[in-house]
Amino acid sequence: MRRRDITHPRLRKIHDDVHLEQIREAVEAGDPSIFGEGPTSNTIDVAVTPLLGDAGIENFRRWAKEGETSTLRANSVSIIGFLPGRRNAELVAEILETDPRVRRLCVASEVSRLMQWEWSTALAVADDPRTAPEATALAARLAKSVIDPKDSESRWCSAWVLQRLAPILGD
Repeated sequence: MRRRDITHPRLRKIHDDVHLEQIREAVEAGDPSIFGEGPTSNTIDVAVTPLLGDAGIENFRRWAKEGETSTLRANSVSIIGFLPGRRNAELVAEILETDPRVRRLCVASEVSRLMQWEWSTALAVADDPRTAPEATALAARLAKSVIDPKDSESRWCSAWVLQRLAPILGD
């Protein structure tokens, strides 16, 4: 799956296979390291998720709820969104429904990734989707993400934005 990355100016990326292994080891040991430092790239999320053991998965589930910063919680939700199963999808939905800071970051990330707009524009759209500069184009891309079977975070965020865009899209 090839997906664009978000446009955040402090985006964290994987440097090489050694760096990926260091990230995995830190997560398994309970150290969120890179996931608390700034938004993580899609490549990190996609690369780390299949390497996780039970301890790493449980750490992300805990960080998604109790992480010290909204950045750590949002990055954790992104990882959980790539994990299969209803339990993981339900956790993603629960957090996005109840944690407004995480919801804002996750929605802005989805908008940024889909449209490649500057981060400030993506945040403004997350705050009020009706302000989207190209609402029809955004809605078309969101409609594809809302059925993504491999990413429950993307599905939830896309549906959330589409619901709020509907009144301005017309017939």
